[in-house]
Amino acid sequence: MISVVNGFVCSSGCDVEAAKKGKDPSAPPGTPPGTPGKTSGFDKQPVTILDGALKGLAAVNAVTAVSSVSTSPKPSVNLLA
Repeated sequence: MISVVNGFVCSSGCDVEAAKKGKDPSAPPGTPPGTPGKTSGFDKQPVTILDGALKGLAAVNAVTAVSSVSTSPKPSVNLLA
């Protein structure tokens, strides 16, 4: 059963007891109290890094806006013929 105690999400009775004492039950073991939650070593890095053959591809294939739109009638096909 999932419950929320003192703002902490708890998934077991042990988590509930820790949350009642004001401890974050999802904190990794050995984490000093008052430190921020889980972080990753990849924070603030770009999601995708193109290298090798793809390195210059993003600049080459840039999208450009269409300057004018053709209003000529589109060809049609008669499916019953």
